[in-house]
Amino acid sequence: MTIQAGDQQDQSFWKDFASMADFFSPTLTPLQEYLGLRSKDLFYTLGLTFGRKVSERLARGSLRENLAELSELWEKMELGKLQVVKTDPLTLLITNCRICGQLPGTGSMYECAFHQGFFESVLSMKMGMKVNLHQDTNFEGEAGTWCRRFVADVKI
Repeated sequence: MTIQAGDQQDQSFWKDFASMADFFSPTLTPLQEYLGLRSKDLFYTLGLTFGRKVSERLARGSLRENLAELSELWEKMELGKLQVVKTDPLTLLITNCRICGQLPGTGSMYECAFHQGFFESVLSMKMGMKVNLHQDTNFEGEAGTWCRRFVADVKI
């Protein structure tokens, strides 16, 4: 199979999200402001997309097995530690988060819309129904990283 010129460009230019966000930020930020789109909403949508793609890769097991697999993935990718701390209602604890847990200069903790979208998407796809999730609390973990507890409107 040969690679077309456009494919080579795609592979080098569109290499990762962070590079593309940095490149397009000067043009997208004014458009975002003009449209009144909050960054929180955009990160929620990004979480929904990532969650959908991850759920497509999870094994065809029970939700408990999928959450265990997701927990292993979280640690393998060094995203933090994901635990199921309660099953009724389903409560997830993310400690030492590396996704949004190290934002400099925020001065306070905040809701993580990425995680909310991510887990709502994974849970909704795996359970075959709309699952809502809310951040119950957050606190500081090791080395200043944030930890978050999310509660779903379902039980497993």
